Amino acid sequence: MPVTNGYEATQQIKSHLKGQATVIIALTASTLEEEKAVVLSAGCDDFVRKPFREEVIFDKMAQYLGVRYIYENINSELSSEASQVEKLTAEALAIMSDKWLMELADAAAALDPQQIDRLVSQIPPERQVLVQAIQQEVDNFDFDRIMNLAQVAVNL
Repeated sequence: MPVTNGYEATQQIKSHLKGQATVIIALTASTLEEEKAVVLSAGCDDFVRKPFREEVIFDKMAQYLGVRYIYENINSELSSEASQVEKLTAEALAIMSDKWLMELADAAAALDPQQIDRLVSQIPPERQVLVQAIQQEVDNFDFDRIMNLAQVAVNL
């Protein structure tokens, strides 16, 4: 914000009687656990780290606003495919070459979903469950897990 920062804005909002009832959820790019204490001490009610998944924001709104969402099942075929996604393991990744695994680890360390997509496109067609498992981790922004599993798979 050009004139004031988020902490100052929160303090100004919360200083007014009507503002005390306002729920403020901070979005932070910080990965430091100490940042949570700073955010909460500034008057925020909660916080979410970036990058975040859409459902995290909806969950926070449901929690603080007391709303409930009704989701429509758009395509039952997609639902049955999603149930086939297995948990990603180092053993499952070990079918790929060490060079590929190191490239995957590097792409995950760089938080580069496009590079991961390029690498995933090299997985044999008969291993689509592995493709789905990796994509699920990317969708969940769990790049650390991808990186760690790829590094372990190199040593298998």
